[in-house]
Amino acid sequence: MTSSETAGPPARTREAVLFTGLGLVADTAAVAQLAVSGSVTGILVTGLLAALLGFVLLLRRLGSALRIADLLVAVLIAVGAGTAGAAFDRLLTAPEASAAIPAASPTAIPASSAGGEEVTVPATPSPSTTATGEGQVTLADNDYLDLESGVVSEVNATADIVYNAPYTDLWTKGGGELRITPFDGTPTKAACAARLQRRHYGSVDAEKGVWYCLETTERNVAAVRVTDVSRPGGSVTLSYLVWKP
Repeated sequence: MTSSETAGPPARTREAVLFTGLGLVADTAAVAQLAVSGSVTGILVTGLLAALLGFVLLLRRLGSALRIADLLVAVLIAVGAGTAGAAFDRLLTAPEASAAIPAASPTAIPASSAGGEEVTVPATPSPSTTATGEGQVTLADNDYLDLESGVVSEVNATADIVYNAPYTDLWTKGGGELRITPFDGTPTKAACAARLQRRHYGSVDAEKGVWYCLETTERNVAAVRVTDVSRPGGSVTLSYLVWKP
């Protein structure tokens, strides 16, 4: 028996198997983290690693005939690039995070009546102890609301939502430029931010008793709850929370 018959596989073959195995592990980790909304950094790193390993293998195969194994390399690159792209999208579109501070003691909350006069209503306990701003307001058709200040007006640069009475819709700034989404349960800053990443719209139907999470013009996270709505074409009453830096 010759030495060539007893020797193991060529070094380049062993190297290709090693790189392919590492790429598969990286792809699997990236897809798993993406599926469970894991760390954006982890998804980005593992996705880029898988794509890089695939490119290295293809470069080393230049000039050689295509094999079935090369299809696996192409899949490594495609999956790695796709998961890395999804991570980049999350980084670019995630609502800006800010530190939460304890809410102030309940006080009287200014509110606007359906006729436009300012009235005072008793404050109710906030469902979140970390909200840095809260209030209650009544909006008529085409009223714009700035959640940070609680000011109701015509369209302006700081307005966050507008009420469309004929359809009982709440729209975000600029005809749906910002995100808004229904929320089940008790809203918190972290829960709303996570929900806005997974599911979001430009407008929602104002349903009584429902909470809606949204991002504001100032890139804060907020939540509004419909406490009363008049149909059709009437007013809507909202209580709201804002989490500011």
